[in-house]
Amino acid sequence: MESISSNKQSVIFFGTPKIAATCLQALLDSKVNVIAVVTKPDRPVGRKHEIIFSEVKQLAIKNNLKLFQPENLNDIYEQIKQLNPDLIFSCAYGKIIPNNILGIPRLKCINVHPSLLPKYRGATPIQSAIINNEKETGVSFMYMVDKLDAGDVLFQEKIMIGEKQTTCSLLHTIENKCYEMIRKNINDILENKVIPIPQNDLEATYCTIISKEDEKIEWNKSSKQIECLVRGLFDNPAACTIYDGRLVKIYAVEIDNTLKPSVPGEILKIDKNGIFVSTNNGAIVLKVIKLSGQSNRVDVSSLINGNHQFKVGKKFD
Repeated sequence: MESISSNKQSVIFFGTPKIAATCLQALLDSKVNVIAVVTKPDRPVGRKHEIIFSEVKQLAIKNNLKLFQPENLNDIYEQIKQLNPDLIFSCAYGKIIPNNILGIPRLKCINVHPSLLPKYRGATPIQSAIINNEKETGVSFMYMVDKLDAGDVLFQEKIMIGEKQTTCSLLHTIENKCYEMIRKNINDILENKVIPIPQNDLEATYCTIISKEDEKIEWNKSSKQIECLVRGLFDNPAACTIYDGRLVKIYAVEIDNTLKPSVPGEILKIDKNGIFVSTNNGAIVLKVIKLSGQSNRVDVSSLINGNHQFKVGKKFD
């Protein structure tokens, strides 16, 4: 049953991207007394360096909420202290909240983390779960402490990962789960009725920010590992490889079990189904790619009908 809060406890929300805006919307739809929002400072994006407000900032403005965008959170410590929130609620804020602020709320500080803690503590739990071919992930609500994603868990729900699921599609599923969990549990949180469960640090695993090196396809890996990497990095930053000195971003692939592997990275076949590339145990079929210098990704089946540079026997590096 969806929860409509009758509590007057005050909440300050910390968050920045779309998943955080979904959580903030869930609080607002639950009639929670959100007294302020903290989001990251505006940054220029894209080639035109346009200033685009974060989804959380847009939602805060729409609902006439007090808004803070400090470069350094200590700069607003006194203001947060004066607001005297009962609870701080956070999702994907993007910066570490210092201990002096964590110590302000009577009901502590709660963070939403998109994994089944203690697995995948850190910055990229959604991507990492897909890249590592996990069958399930989830959403955890935890108390915030001064150790990375190590606080006691208040609520946790599982989400199955589909065979073809990408980071984009899984993120959408996780956003919906976050909304549902907040609506269902916010009253118990505000009434301090939740019994937290300590995490087992011995079972903890960690994930870091995706680096440029992590984006590169290693063709000497298995077909499944490469397919998982492509799904896990879809659609930004995207898995990539080099062909004839040119960067190629890969957005969709299929596993082919009919061809025998050759030298990893070698093009085995090109036909209307795509470009077949050898792995260490079979082949991967490239379906959607983007070549450096081109603005749009293309379906390989249409690309190979015209003039193209790909040739059987040549290698991706």
